[in-house]
Amino acid sequence: MADDRRGPAGRTVPSTLAARLVIRARQAVLLAAAAVLGAVAGAAQPPTPAQNPACGMHDVAPAVGIELVHDRGTTPERHLVETMGAGLTWLDYDGDGWLDVYVVQSGPFPPRQPRPPGAANRLFRNLGPDPEGSPWRFEDVTERAGVGHRGYGMGAVAADFEGDGDPDLVVTNFGDDVVYLNRGDGTFEEATERIGIGEDGWSSSVSFADADGDGDLDLYLSRYVVYDVDADLLCENPETGERLYCDPALYEGESDRFYLNRLELGLNRLERGSERGATLFEDATAAAGLARATAAERGRGLGVQFTDLDDDGRPDLYVANDETINFLFHNRGPGPGGDVTFEDLSLLSGTAVNMDGKPEAGMGVVVADFDHDGDPDLAVTNFDVETNTYYENLGNMQFADSSAASGFGVPSFNMLGFGMASVDLDGDGDLDTYTANGHIFFRPRRANISYAQRDIILLTDGRGRFTELRCPFLEEDPKVGRGLAVADFDRDGDPDLGVVNNGGPFQLLAGELPGYGGGAVAVRLRGAGANREAVGARVDLVSGDIRRRRWVTAGDSYQSASDGAVLFAGADAPEAIEIRWPLGKTLRIENPPVGAELQVFE
Repeated sequence: MADDRRGPAGRTVPSTLAARLVIRARQAVLLAAAAVLGAVAGAAQPPTPAQNPACGMHDVAPAVGIELVHDRGTTPERHLVETMGAGLTWLDYDGDGWLDVYVVQSGPFPPRQPRPPGAANRLFRNLGPDPEGSPWRFEDVTERAGVGHRGYGMGAVAADFEGDGDPDLVVTNFGDDVVYLNRGDGTFEEATERIGIGEDGWSSSVSFADADGDGDLDLYLSRYVVYDVDADLLCENPETGERLYCDPALYEGESDRFYLNRLELGLNRLERGSERGATLFEDATAAAGLARATAAERGRGLGVQFTDLDDDGRPDLYVANDETINFLFHNRGPGPGGDVTFEDLSLLSGTAVNMDGKPEAGMGVVVADFDHDGDPDLAVTNFDVETNTYYENLGNMQFADSSAASGFGVPSFNMLGFGMASVDLDGDGDLDTYTANGHIFFRPRRANISYAQRDIILLTDGRGRFTELRCPFLEEDPKVGRGLAVADFDRDGDPDLGVVNNGGPFQLLAGELPGYGGGAVAVRLRGAGANREAVGARVDLVSGDIRRRRWVTAGDSYQSASDGAVLFAGADAPEAIEIRWPLGKTLRIENPPVGAELQVFE
């Protein structure tokens, strides 16, 4: 298939995909060389399925009552929106101790009103084990809970930004975003306008953190491109006239938003039924130094995550952008006006571009300590040929693209990645990665790349080297993966994965993973103030000279949010758990018990 596309009025637009093939030629050589050097150096052979019970994971969604097929809303006009898929978020919305799941729906397209019932997002309540013998049960409580929004959905994040102990919901859309406040009685109130964070246009991912250190949760909203359904570009195969999805590079990026939570100022305590003179959230994008003045400076935001990257106690911000440089903003604390300010270190940090100095098609983002040196590294999913990128944290806000040398990049060369999770899948105490893959083109332009793709599991050795685990369940039934989030929904001690597939069924991947069970430690933090879920806390498991470090986040991967509990596998007789709470207090728990979930209160 030809690599040219038609722009407005029949103008021929060179395909950036063809440009990628040229740009990535040097990268391909480096990746191949790294693979050879790894073999010469005696790198471990790829593990076989028989050696790893992670390959025993299987989709239990239909068996436990979660049946939802994502509707991408495909149209003959091939609107770019149809390619992006949707996400999910885990939450215990009713406070019964069992994790529920909220899954975002998209089509049909365009999102005109009225919308059919099947277009609604869905909330599935976790009922726990079935006393009659079924392994588990979920029930659809969408209508009862009042969260069945019918916009063209993108993502969702659950976070207790009111500080009342109940998780609320932010849902991003192509169109107006939606905010639901948890009433605490099993129902939600749609309160977008008075909360003050609803945006129109095209929003993608959300991440929460206490950015200004005042004790409550602020948020960053990544936004994609400026897109007009009624005046879209015409992109087609010049030889056949077939309509094609246009390249995102042809569209201006949307402006991201940063909102400060003003709960601590008493501007709005959100009492039910009272008059509100001010919104809860205040747009502080420009004041915080996060605004981009021109279209050329804006990104096409998709993945976003807050994490303290330099261990100074303040959450920093990383944004994965599509075909523009990625953003890294260092939290500098209060500025002259007293509110938080950020310093743009995107280029200086080494995280804006790849090893060739080129921006990539960033989709999802994960922050985790993959090499056990105590600081968080960055992983970003990208387009095929580019490979996914692993930015190793060198300290002092400096990072190196170690995708080739670490083995992280090679397995993704022919894949297009979206959601990614850092999760210990082989129970050895090291964080591995699971990536949901799937193309955006029904007929990709390279013969060895397919639309539906297998997901990728990469196992780590604790020193920052990655090896792919090829599992039959990944090979046999490829999907078009998008959103991905982690939670131990059945409380058996090991992580489970929720996956939203574009135009396909929701998957809930579960199995008996090694190293968990009686030898695992699960830690769930309860904050003392408005940040009830202790978002931003750092948790260390100490065993002799080994220190395994995790961070509590709210919003990760791609348009999704994993559960905030921290899971440690292979933790026989740990010496201590050390916690640094979001506002700096510390706690050490000596000789913590294993094989149970510990709830730790600040």
